[in-house]
Formats: sequence, structure tokens, C-alpha cells
Amino acid sequence: MVLWPEHQLISKIKNQISNIDEVEKYIKWAKTKTEEERIAGGKEKTGVELKGIKAINPANKEEIPVWVADYVLGHVGTGAIMAVPAHDQRDFEFARKYNLPV
Repeated sequence: MVLWPEHQLISKIKNQISNIDEVEKYIKWAKTKTEEERIAGGKEKTGVELKGIKAINPANKEEIPVWVADYVLGHVGTGAIMAVPAHDQRDFEFARKYNLPV
């Protein structure tokens, strides 16, 4: 699961995120980018895992990691995606970079 850097949930669960300093540093960096820079084709995907936080995959009920990444945008849907790396190129590139299962 991936959240956009400005997602309000992050501030609500801030005390549960064990690497909050790293997450906040990433969010600050991501906010300096324009939307075009965030979604540009061929751009290397970046993100940070929210350590200590898990989501439940609705398909198989397994726990999955939650990340924050700049390629997810808040005005597209809810700003939170259930990444499907086998069927979306951006999710695939992100999963490959961070060795996430596909």
C-alpha cells in the first residue's frame, strides 16, 4: 500500500511510525517537487516504508507494508493506493526498486 506524501493519515498515525524522522524528511523533500516531476515517465521511483505500520490485503487478509511515495497523487482517488505491481507500470517499477513481491 502506498500513500501520497501529503496524506492526512500519516500525521494521525505519526506516533506509531518508528522511522518518523526519515518519513518526515522524505515528505519535506517530496513537497519540493511539482506534480509533473512526481509523475514524469522514466523517473526513478522513490519512497519510504512507514515502519511499524501494516495494512491488511483485502484479497488474502495478509499484512502488507505501507509506504509513502511521491508518484501517488492526492487528487487521484483518495491519495492511497493498493499497489498492483503486476498490472501497473509505476507500481511495478516501485516494487522492483524496493524488492517488494509482485
